[in-house]
Amino acid sequence: MREKESKRTYPNRRRHAAACLIVLATALAALLGAHVSWSATDDVYAPLKRQLAENGIARSQVASAFDQCGPPLYKVIAATFRLREGKLNYDQFLEPGPLAKARRFQELHASTLRQAERQFGVDRSVIVAILLIETQFGSYTGKTPTMGVFATFALMDGKAHRDIVWALLAPKERKHWGREAFDEKLLKRSQWAMGELDALMRWSAAHGTNPNSLHGSVMGAVGWPQFLPSSMMKFAQDGNADGLTDLYTAEDAIHSIANYLRGHGWAQAKTSSEQEAVIHTYNHSQPYVRTVLEVASRIRSS
Repeated sequence: MREKESKRTYPNRRRHAAACLIVLATALAALLGAHVSWSATDDVYAPLKRQLAENGIARSQVASAFDQCGPPLYKVIAATFRLREGKLNYDQFLEPGPLAKARRFQELHASTLRQAERQFGVDRSVIVAILLIETQFGSYTGKTPTMGVFATFALMDGKAHRDIVWALLAPKERKHWGREAFDEKLLKRSQWAMGELDALMRWSAAHGTNPNSLHGSVMGAVGWPQFLPSSMMKFAQDGNADGLTDLYTAEDAIHSIANYLRGHGWAQAKTSSEQEAVIHTYNHSQPYVRTVLEVASRIRSS
């Protein structure tokens, strides 16, 4: 008798459990402030796929890349709002240890640096200074999935996605930014990221690589010189003539930075202010610019 009763009431229990899960999921969405309009079975990247296909990227390449992309990196996007360029300690690169490291690198790669200097007309010491400050000669190039971070930034033209990131910010960050400025910043970054995502796909197609194989900074910069995909497309060089353009090697990184600086007017930059303006295109931070030139001056005179 108990067995029959158990069988008779079990479906109700199962429906009750399912209802509880729905309530829990709804409560979690409300907690995150997400108000997400898609379901778990929706393709969150569908708008990006359509745009890339309209841009002329092969649909098969787009589909394969996003199949491996993983879920949106909302926490990474939230973390970028904690970055304060003015609080970065650039003076650390003027300490004896980093300067000694820069001098050793300059000696070790003297031949490559001379070649790049002759070919592109760029001061070798400036190239070394940039490599020191960006990644300390490849010591740390970042671990954030490049494809994933650009795809997530590109989604930020949707309010539901911005709501998720907003909910992930600490109260002091929300107060610092304010919702209007927060939305404005992410809308601009969405447009920027879509362009970088397009460049990444084209780079991967041209070089026969998987866009999901790249990892770098939380802003999508990769390799020793921390190039964005758009810069890779325009300025990356095969410095060691091995048939591959690999920004994780010294030779290619050196020639690529030299090509970038030439492309932004280094040869015409005769005064200190003109040289600062060129380096400012590499990183829009005046402390960064001043540190690059100071490091270059110190290792040049040694």
